Amino acid sequence: MSPSNGGITGLWEYPTAEILDDGQGRFGYTDANPYITYYLALGYLPNVELNFRITHVSNVPLNLEKYPRFGSYKDHEFDVKYLLLPQEGIRPAIAAGIMDISTTEHFKSYYVVGTYRVGQFALTGGWGSDRMGGVFGGISWQPYDWLELKGEYGSMDYSDDIFSGKRPIIEVEADYNYGAIIKTSWADVSVSYQRGDELCIAIYRPFDLHDRPIFGNKKRPYRDAPLDNLKSWTEVDTLDLVSELSVAIPNRLGVRNVEIKADKANKNLLISYENVGYSSEAEAMARVLYLASHMIPWDTNTLVLRACVRGKPVTNVEIPGEHCALLRLNALRKEYSQEALAYWANPSSKEGNDETWNYTSDPTAQDKDEHTYKAYVAYEPRILRSDYEDYDARWSVDVAYEWNSTHGQGGVFDVRIPVKRHGKEEDFAYEPWTNEKTRIWQAVFSNMERIDKNTFELYEAGWLDALWFGGNYWRRTYFDNGRYFTGIRLGLVHERDPEDFASFADDPICLYHDGCENIDLENDGWMGAALFQVGYHEPRYDLDLMAEVGKFVDDDDTGFKLSMMRHWDDVGVGFYVTRADTLRAGKDYSFVGVELEIPTNIFFGSDTNYIWNQDIIMTGGWPYYTGRVPWHWKDPDLMWGQLNPDKLIKNLYERLEQGQSMAKEMKYSMQEGGNTYVP
Repeated sequence: MSPSNGGITGLWEYPTAEILDDGQGRFGYTDANPYITYYLALGYLPNVELNFRITHVSNVPLNLEKYPRFGSYKDHEFDVKYLLLPQEGIRPAIAAGIMDISTTEHFKSYYVVGTYRVGQFALTGGWGSDRMGGVFGGISWQPYDWLELKGEYGSMDYSDDIFSGKRPIIEVEADYNYGAIIKTSWADVSVSYQRGDELCIAIYRPFDLHDRPIFGNKKRPYRDAPLDNLKSWTEVDTLDLVSELSVAIPNRLGVRNVEIKADKANKNLLISYENVGYSSEAEAMARVLYLASHMIPWDTNTLVLRACVRGKPVTNVEIPGEHCALLRLNALRKEYSQEALAYWANPSSKEGNDETWNYTSDPTAQDKDEHTYKAYVAYEPRILRSDYEDYDARWSVDVAYEWNSTHGQGGVFDVRIPVKRHGKEEDFAYEPWTNEKTRIWQAVFSNMERIDKNTFELYEAGWLDALWFGGNYWRRTYFDNGRYFTGIRLGLVHERDPEDFASFADDPICLYHDGCENIDLENDGWMGAALFQVGYHEPRYDLDLMAEVGKFVDDDDTGFKLSMMRHWDDVGVGFYVTRADTLRAGKDYSFVGVELEIPTNIFFGSDTNYIWNQDIIMTGGWPYYTGRVPWHWKDPDLMWGQLNPDKLIKNLYERLEQGQSMAKEMKYSMQEGGNTYVP
């Protein structure tokens, strides 16, 4: 199984009925002259494969009269494939899909396809509309693990491939394509002969979001402790136990503000902590649990883990003592998660100071990572909306300070210093704030409050991003232990001067392609948004659905936004559609987009709690001054979303299973190497 030219699982130009498994994906590059394609494909849900691609039409310049500052034509496409029926007996796998949804639709096709796999061979046949030209078929053969051969025949119709009034492919020499894929441990490479006259090459990297990091480095193994001194509750000195845990946990793990409480009579423990070292809250809790299980009395009945955010208790998880015993044997399976219990912590209760907890410790390591200073490189490519022939880009250095208190407050001060430009030495046409000026990129004060057991409040104010100064406010109330929520989002913002370090814009930011001559700034340029929110969490797939309705930022601009976000623990990929007062030409919506939550440790596995959050509009030629909402530093989903009890237990036990596997591998490798394993 391998990708087609555009990235969707297939032959060369045509799809097959095979799809990527849930959480598996690939990113790659294809040079099939005149089309150069960059793509990212992902098994988004069971039986659903999505593919996002950018196509550079190398032999067609964009309309220079209409778009004088663009290079050659670039297009972006979105594809979806759904597996209707898996292969069973003599029945082939059957899938249906759509190519190029909701963008410029230059490559749009609807198709149905069947694939039958027999040993090393896979036979494919199908029918596609529009560009696919009707019936197609092909075969793939994988004689070795490292080699796959593919061939196809079809009647691809290139006559409607018209960009800026030009056809990049005038004549096709042959209707068949064939070639080979060589598979290596790092990346797969293909060489093919297509359309009877083109030698094409491609390279792609597969990945699995269930098995990270992508580039194969191992994460640090889970920390444990020697078991030779493990005692029962009758043998242990409870004060010593509480003291040892309160010191060992923050010293050995990326957590702070650790507080231990013990109930010797009932053989129960409570460990309260705050994650500061991991992008995954489930991983932080798993590491705390794994270490604690090697230190607590062997006959513990219940271990309660309390996760906090900025010192505020958020979620409690009750772990049966038997699970701690299984962890010591590296034998706890994720199926046992049904025996654990998670629920929102009640900020007004006395659960941490109740008389049942007769031994307590003072919080330790409260100031750990409270103040963080860092510098990092920022790379901002503009592949689609570039002025240069291939792409524009800007290299910058960010100097940032981040503050996280244990009283609900936090903040960031980030200055971006441009270093190098690639492309024309002019401001980006569509983004005047992405220039060569040193500016505040983000400077925000944030405060979080727990109103009651089910209600959270969050506000932030300052320089929200390169475009907006102002504030955001969220209030959410959860129901059914996190399965549903209702809430509001308010925003009050003012556009920033794109040429200045920190000041406000005197006039509306006017993009040349989207005339704004008639925009009249009222209220001295201040604009407000008010949205009512309702959300639902689907626990089987960790899928969050949300609807927002109300007023967007621009004057008299009202409508709604529907979104869904799929998580693989700390990785999130979401899609949304916005319908406001101004609609995209010929459509019943304003624009569609993607929102990403990508931890920076996804590639190489370093310990960090940073998650890159980005909104990407996918619609070509969308109306700019509609459906806008202020950006944020950390919204509710980034602040406490991973600690939702409805999702935390599942992710926790999956992380525990991975951690035990790493521990067993390390012990085995130490034994094989003739060394003595030291925990």
